[in-house]
Amino acid sequence: MKILIVSWYFPPTNAIGAVRVGKFARFLRAQGHDVRVLCGTPTDIPSTLAREVPDDTVVRTGWVDVNGLPKTMARLRRRLRALLSGGDGGQKRADTDPAQLQREAGPRRGLDRVLHSLGWFYKHAVSFPDSWGGWTPFALAGARTICRDWSPDMIFASGPPFTAFLVAQRLARRHGVPWVAEYRDRWVDDPYFSADWPEWRLRLLTVLERRLVATAAGVVTVSLPWAAFFQRKFGKPVVAAFNGFDPRDFAVADPSPEPLSHDRLTILYTGVIYAGRRDPTPLFTAINALGPRRNLVSVMFVGTEPSHVMPLAIRAGVADLVKVVAPVPYADSIWLQRRADLLLLLQWNAPADFGHVPAKLFEYLAVRRPIIGLGLEDNMPAAVIRERRAGVFSNDPAVLTRALEDWIDIKQREGRIPQLPVQVCAGMDRDTQYTQLAAFLEERVAESRSDPDLSSLAGHRM
Repeated sequence: MKILIVSWYFPPTNAIGAVRVGKFARFLRAQGHDVRVLCGTPTDIPSTLAREVPDDTVVRTGWVDVNGLPKTMARLRRRLRALLSGGDGGQKRADTDPAQLQREAGPRRGLDRVLHSLGWFYKHAVSFPDSWGGWTPFALAGARTICRDWSPDMIFASGPPFTAFLVAQRLARRHGVPWVAEYRDRWVDDPYFSADWPEWRLRLLTVLERRLVATAAGVVTVSLPWAAFFQRKFGKPVVAAFNGFDPRDFAVADPSPEPLSHDRLTILYTGVIYAGRRDPTPLFTAINALGPRRNLVSVMFVGTEPSHVMPLAIRAGVADLVKVVAPVPYADSIWLQRRADLLLLLQWNAPADFGHVPAKLFEYLAVRRPIIGLGLEDNMPAAVIRERRAGVFSNDPAVLTRALEDWIDIKQREGRIPQLPVQVCAGMDRDTQYTQLAAFLEERVAESRSDPDLSSLAGHRM
């Protein structure tokens, strides 16, 4: 089978979406499929991931940042704010009468609101279907390069960003082949982002999503609840393929290296935190409740914004025990996970997060360190952690405090927390998940060849 993968993210871009898509491309090639990749060139993310497929099978294209104007306006706002405040970046001038400062503040706030409103409207009106819409013409041109002497049997588009769906639909129509939509996250139904959209944008994107997916041969997603949701929503064949882990990334000579600390119970979180939706406060509260033993615990956050963590740590009284460090390459993050005593998994404690299964869960299982999970307690990650005895999942600080007490005792007695048994990650490897995904794609191709109505779906204009 000849497969064209369309994804903005792809290795070496160090993004979790690039990890999944890159590993899938490698798996397909290993199974004997002929794979080509069409991807973007993100400039704001380090290129530190290992390459999974030969470079001559990948076409990376440029793009136009459609949000360039709002970003320029934001810089203009900061400069005007500094200018109107006396050129000091907004700091109060000691030699200025307070009444004068108040008179100046009115026009400054008014201008700031106008510029902010203009930027907000522009972003929602022009970022269509998302902030990567400016990739579309470059991606279509890149596909012409790929297909100059090669033609796909199937187009596989992975989002977000969902501009990839628009590109895939147009390419499927151009070549008369089926395409499949992979939802690594939800689109218009994603509560992390859609709640901030104006109603008119949400309606437009809802129509666009339905029209795009109506032309797809099938849908792929990353959890069983989401698979059931998308099947109800679109009435299409759907398969769930968990993110899983690649055993090659975790096969090291020393599976249990020196701990990050010999004296303190070290808890590690890797990745970004969505402010207001992934909240470590229950853990911070539990640590502070340890009393004198609180000093035997430390928490490290790797790769998130300090402003999303430190105010919460200060409020809980544990700022002296919390550290936030810059992002690291994927391989280094795995190495840090191995050296930690415990791993922190954060999810949104809200029904809207039901079905969300982060890739981080599978990494954590693969390194076999105990997990502290916070968030929705009837979601799949909580069930996996409990059923596999992989740690504790609770939002109750009292429960977490008792668990920390037990782990501190083990740390003091044995010098570190023992690894979990190997069975904890059984069946969670990526190849197991990708086997059923590859079979799903083959079924969609076979259906399109045997049913003229199905093969013509991609040719329908929206």
